[in-house]
Amino acid sequence: MRLRSRFAAASVLALAACTSAPAATDTASLAASPATAAAASTAAAGQQVYNTFCAACHNGGDETAPELAKLHTFSKDRVSTALSDAGLMSLQSKMLNTEQRAHVISFITASPATLKQLAAASESDDPAGLNREAYRPEYPYPVRRIRDERDSADGERPAAWPAPPLGEGPFRLESWEQRNIQVSIVTRGVTTPRAIEFLPDNAILITERAGALRIIRDGKLDPRPIAGTPEKVAVLGTGTGFMDIALHPDFKTNGLIYLSYHKPRGDLGSNAIWRGRWDGTKIVDGKDIFLSDDVDALYSRMMFGPDGKLYFTIGCPGVGTDDSIGRAQHPDDFAGKTIRLNDDGTVPQDNPFVGKKGYNPEIFTLGHRVNLGMTLNPWTKEFWVSEHGPQGGDEVNILRPGQNYGWPVVSDGRYYAGPKVSGEMPVHDGMTRPHISYVPSIAPGGMVFYTGDKFPGWKRNLFIGAMRMSNSPRSGHIERIVFNDNWEVVRSEILLLDLHQRIRDVEQSPDGYLYAITDEGADSVLLRIEPGK
Repeated sequence: MRLRSRFAAASVLALAACTSAPAATDTASLAASPATAAAASTAAAGQQVYNTFCAACHNGGDETAPELAKLHTFSKDRVSTALSDAGLMSLQSKMLNTEQRAHVISFITASPATLKQLAAASESDDPAGLNREAYRPEYPYPVRRIRDERDSADGERPAAWPAPPLGEGPFRLESWEQRNIQVSIVTRGVTTPRAIEFLPDNAILITERAGALRIIRDGKLDPRPIAGTPEKVAVLGTGTGFMDIALHPDFKTNGLIYLSYHKPRGDLGSNAIWRGRWDGTKIVDGKDIFLSDDVDALYSRMMFGPDGKLYFTIGCPGVGTDDSIGRAQHPDDFAGKTIRLNDDGTVPQDNPFVGKKGYNPEIFTLGHRVNLGMTLNPWTKEFWVSEHGPQGGDEVNILRPGQNYGWPVVSDGRYYAGPKVSGEMPVHDGMTRPHISYVPSIAPGGMVFYTGDKFPGWKRNLFIGAMRMSNSPRSGHIERIVFNDNWEVVRSEILLLDLHQRIRDVEQSPDGYLYAITDEGADSVLLRIEPGK
């Protein structure tokens, strides 16, 4: 069991949480008449659903998601349509049962009088405004990210501007060092994909955030998800759910396949690594080989190293109070760390913090915000990771054992309200500066070094999927980066910007082509990049 003594105030908050009744069950304080009591009770139940499934995005976890105050101005028809099977929020709606969907619609579209009653009940239970629902006795940090003033910029947010649907293609583009490029749509029909992996027979595996593993053979998407994956996945915001997939280095002989996901823990979720065996059509003998004892930690990417060890990331809450974002610096907390394990989930005894008091021995590096990309530099044999800053300060870091990469003590970014995270000097003794820093942000995703022969002008280049520039919609693309012999950046180029799609992951196929997945909900596609014909 990890040490839990670092917060003196944690016990006070925990006691308060134990002695406060949840607002959703305090119907007596809401009752004014049978009709208003029923409406308030339904809205209160919907508030619980909203807090569990929606708040992580709409309270600051996704800057494109309207804030709750804005949602309250929407009509019931608009919210119901958005949560329908064909609506804008169809993926999120699938996580709710019929009763939960009705309740959350009631809460979002509740009358001002009902909302006032809910607020009064909440204030009665929580007069100090500490949001005690976010604090629980067994955790010394908020188990749900609490909105902080620095997480929201002044001024009203503009309306959402969805990406335009992609045409049939193929699409043509020119690159500085590799002319005449063709981009084709391999398949549609994947929903909010997260990662690409190639099997030895060139079949393509894709993870979907809501929990499905899909397979594409000969350019055709199997309509049925692969069987044998984890039965339940906690999807509690954009940085949670079913995330990455990796093959064991000896996959051709042992068939071992690894999945990273959030395992439900009551109404919360913990990062987990799951391992099973591929039998050619499904996964068998699957089980968790790693389960974090933390909650409210975000995205993970994973990959095997040349040493045969499994490396993977666990993101820190990107917004919230210091109790939330400061977890990246806590050595007994998995949030904001990269982890190194043996292939069976046990701890390698040569890990940098093995035997060091107060440190989780699985930790390889610390001080990260949210890493959405991870790749091995095949020339240096070091892992490179992409990292989301807040507003500016996105990074590419080279992982080296035991190093601290600074979040949230140092960053080149700004909080969403405007102030700089690190003031004028984003440096600190004992903390590693990023190898590449992006100001403004590009929202980096998956990445890969090109090693093939199909694009000779791109050899040794790094390709990074980017989801948007400077928090602006319709600005997703691929970053192509050129290095000198010392792996210093000499130039970069933006590709696919004209498609206006969020690029979630980029991979090289075994035969030397590049593939990318877009992250556009039900309109997501798999793209193939190849020399023009």
